[in-house]
Amino acid sequence: MKHLLISGGTRGIGASTVRRFLKGGYVCSVLYSSDEKAREELSSSLEDPSFVIFLKCDVSDPVSVKSAVEAAIDRFGSVDVLVSNAGISYVGLCDTFDHDDYRKIMDVNFGGLFNLVHDTVQSMISRKSGIIIAVSSMWGQEGASCEALYSASKGAVDSYVRSLAKELGPSGIRVNAVSPGVIKTDMLNCFSDEELSELASGTSLGRIGTPEEVADLIFYLASPESSFITGQIVGINGGFIG
Repeated sequence: MKHLLISGGTRGIGASTVRRFLKGGYVCSVLYSSDEKAREELSSSLEDPSFVIFLKCDVSDPVSVKSAVEAAIDRFGSVDVLVSNAGISYVGLCDTFDHDDYRKIMDVNFGGLFNLVHDTVQSMISRKSGIIIAVSSMWGQEGASCEALYSASKGAVDSYVRSLAKELGPSGIRVNAVSPGVIKTDMLNCFSDEELSELASGTSLGRIGTPEEVADLIFYLASPESSFITGQIVGINGGFIG
């Protein structure tokens, strides 16, 4: 059985991705930061929890990531698919953010991807096989007012993905990102119903996307059907941006 390692895997897009890969015959190592309730809810919803290991991990901390990756490999063997999904967002005017905000959002959103790749890629190179998928955001390409730090962190993710794809392609490793638009996850909790309605109307399809739709795209990018796709930032935003 192939092995998925995913960060931010107990809620929203992450939890839907775990379910999709389990359905596809994978075993899953699920990294999460602190939400024990979400972990318990996901675990209890699974048909066979023996195919999943949950590992508490701060993706911004290299020591924590190294320990989690080692535990995942001890349980299920080499990582075949890495999905870097953990992320945070701050909403506010640019002059209200301070250095701590900058450091935190960059260390989680971009640093988390860097740390996970650092501790999994050597094995992939040795095996000349592996897939890396980052969860980015349409704001990484377009930029968003009042989410300047979040947008910048996702822009860094996009550049890193494109660079890794060029570097690792000769080793048989594919690297892509999915770039969601407005998706019904906890990140939308800060918006009012009126604001959510405005966001939905901004898409060509006139609605907000679902975590399951993003999970299906992630699974496709990990499948043999996408074997000639690498270095891409694949939008899934309902036509919000081109």
